[in-house]
Amino acid sequence: MKSFQKKTSGENSKLAILEEIDPYILLVEKIESTRTDLLNHPVYKQLGYLTSLRIFMESHIFAVWDFMSLIKTLQRRVTCLDVPWLPPIDINSARMVNEIVLAEETDEVTPERYTSHFDLYLTAMEEIGADSSSIRKFIYSLRQGFSAEQALAPLSIPESTKNFVFSTLTTVSKSTHEIAAAFLLGREDIVPAMFRQILGSLESSHVFTCNSLQLYLDRHTFLDEDQHVPMGQKLLKNLCGNDPLKWEQAFHSAHSALKVRYSLWDGVAQSIQVNRENHEFSGDKVGKKENY
Repeated sequence: MKSFQKKTSGENSKLAILEEIDPYILLVEKIESTRTDLLNHPVYKQLGYLTSLRIFMESHIFAVWDFMSLIKTLQRRVTCLDVPWLPPIDINSARMVNEIVLAEETDEVTPERYTSHFDLYLTAMEEIGADSSSIRKFIYSLRQGFSAEQALAPLSIPESTKNFVFSTLTTVSKSTHEIAAAFLLGREDIVPAMFRQILGSLESSHVFTCNSLQLYLDRHTFLDEDQHVPMGQKLLKNLCGNDPLKWEQAFHSAHSALKVRYSLWDGVAQSIQVNRENHEFSGDKVGKKENY
């Protein structure tokens, strides 16, 4: 009887310890290897050349666009955008999401200069001579009432880029905590580390003159690390609570978001390689005046 009681006490202690472990920390540990793979993707080291950077941006702009679909869906879910208006059920989550939307959609990037990060990225594309015609056609088609699927279909962009957008549009139809997990761990949490690598490649050219892109990358890194990631963590914890099923679903959503981003970079790297084979690069380092 004594041994049984000791065993039961030990099991209870283990259960108590497990219950004390932050489920968010467990989730982060489960996706760590996938996150590391993404940060080690070879595409970042290819961006010191202007031609490569242009190819990269022509696909990445679609990720900049569909990022807003994630956060705007969260805003619809946790705040009230309808008329008649109703007070948010979770006021803290509503506040966090509204603050993130404010910065992403109407950021004050310099004193009294307001812009969305999407428009700032478009400016950067124009600055380095990247082709923005595909994303502009896409936005025009959406304004004309076409679905995102219809608007994407005729565009001459890599299939991996289209698949990335399709994946995001699938995510926004899922549960709110799954969207929050993809938003936080598939975007906000990983972006600063990715963007530092991109900045490193650009600055290695020693003649860095892509001012709008540097502003975009710097601004995103600052906002994500200092504000949006802590907000996103609180939001995800609010949404999942102590529900093991929700945390498991959050893991799968975050893991999927990281994997599809890796596939996006695969497609970009392949496009860069094809371009290099078809048009031998002549050392067109980013920032060289003759390349603008």
